[in-house]
Amino acid sequence: MKPRGRCRKRSTLGSPEEWLVHAESDLNLARLGKDRDDVLPEQVCFHTQQAAKKALKAVLLHRKIEFPFIHDIEALLEIMTHSGLLVPPNVADAGALTPYAVEVRYPGYEEEITPAQVAEAIRLAESVLAWAAGTIARQEQSS
Repeated sequence: MKPRGRCRKRSTLGSPEEWLVHAESDLNLARLGKDRDDVLPEQVCFHTQQAAKKALKAVLLHRKIEFPFIHDIEALLEIMTHSGLLVPPNVADAGALTPYAVEVRYPGYEEEITPAQVAEAIRLAESVLAWAAGTIARQEQSS
């Protein structure tokens, strides 16, 4: 019997398109949860962070740029800029989603997440996904 909580080892990173599918799924979960009383805003924001992170990693994978398996969106953006990728300001702003990866999704977080913050988190994730999908599609067309 396998111990609970063990992660599967990665045999492959998957394709950029698969990463985008997972990112879109996280964004859809955030959208579905945002107006529900039985879904915590912290969880909605966690899924926006996950969506943005996976979309950025899709671009890095597509560009064959190595990346660590981290939650820190700002660190991923830094890897992108150091690799010569032009990151528009609306995508760079997604670094604000990083705290939603860990800090706010567990009990004990003292600040209330407002509906305006939830809406902004969704907007940021949507911007990152649109940019990532467009970046990958443009590079595919030019290849």
